[in-house]
Amino acid sequence: MERVHRKPDPHLSEPDADAEPILTLTFALEPPWCLRIPGAAFLVSGGGEGWCGWTADAMGALADMPPLPDDVQPLYRIEISEAEVRGLSPLVAAEYAFPNWAGFPERQPDGGEPLQRRSSVLVTVFWPALETPFAEDHGEDVAHWLSRRFDDLLSLLNQYLVILAASNDEWHISSLSRIDIQRRVPWHIDLKPAPDDWTAVSGTIDAHVSLRDDLPAERPEQEILAAVELIHRYRRGEEPFFDWIELYQAAEHHLGSGRHSQAVIFSTTATEVLINTLFRVAWAVLDLDQERLPGVLDCGFKNQLTVHLPRLLDEELDLSDVETPPGRWYRDCYLLRNQIVHNGLKPSAPQAMDAKLATRKFAGWIGAALTPDPRIVGVKEFLQAPKRS
Repeated sequence: MERVHRKPDPHLSEPDADAEPILTLTFALEPPWCLRIPGAAFLVSGGGEGWCGWTADAMGALADMPPLPDDVQPLYRIEISEAEVRGLSPLVAAEYAFPNWAGFPERQPDGGEPLQRRSSVLVTVFWPALETPFAEDHGEDVAHWLSRRFDDLLSLLNQYLVILAASNDEWHISSLSRIDIQRRVPWHIDLKPAPDDWTAVSGTIDAHVSLRDDLPAERPEQEILAAVELIHRYRRGEEPFFDWIELYQAAEHHLGSGRHSQAVIFSTTATEVLINTLFRVAWAVLDLDQERLPGVLDCGFKNQLTVHLPRLLDEELDLSDVETPPGRWYRDCYLLRNQIVHNGLKPSAPQAMDAKLATRKFAGWIGAALTPDPRIVGVKEFLQAPKRS
């Protein structure tokens, strides 16, 4: 947080009439746990020249802060607050659903709703208006731009939440995924200096973009039974592809939390596990030379992709052809992961999304390309099963 040791001058708090227009986008969200911060506001700024036509006082006034140094630009303003509210007590719904179960804790004698401390967070993004979809020649969809900005602020906010947890050994405070917060996230946009015909804009975005609304109200019984049987097989060591499912789902969770590096890394790891599992299964069911299997599993992953995997396929595998699922995965996921791990690259939300989608398409492509053999048809069907990515 940048501060200077003087009070703001109200006469200087407005930008020049011809100043660069700055858009402020504010999101409001509620974490699922209380942060024990009754009130705090701080600014995240970037270095460089200030905005054209904006003085230190004007930038500070825009961010509701003291005057800022002339060589910084406000990027984000984070405000955390807390309130005591009355709401449904925990387990009330469960008590209605399972009235005969005796394990619920005793309810409060008066039956009233207790006050609960809940945290809320406002995050404001400062953005040059001409670089947003609200500029006529920008071309980007407004909804997509809002969603990307929400990913950015969630990634930033999670960095602070992780430090808050670590500083006081509160590991229940963890990085927020989109699914951890309320579904409808309100936003508000304003502009300064604003033209005479400008009207502030408000709305909501769907934070749970991966939550499907086209599913039946209840799962069919056979789906439940199939899931139960899969877990039983996994616990008996008979369901080798469970780890692939778990890792791919973890990549989705990291993506929804704004942890883009982890999303790419988990997507790559999921593919490595998938292919090594495929080797073990294929060697067993196709009666291949078991003495060669340890060497295949121990060799480098790229060698597995280019030499050993093609021997199980009925189709050419070319990692250099980005028009094919293998080439797209190699470019968008594997090489990106190497940049993250070895060079400290910080991927963007679209890059992490591309890596995850490429991973799913590559898995489906492997299933379709597997040599047709009755002994491995179950693997082909599993990998090709339609899944909403």
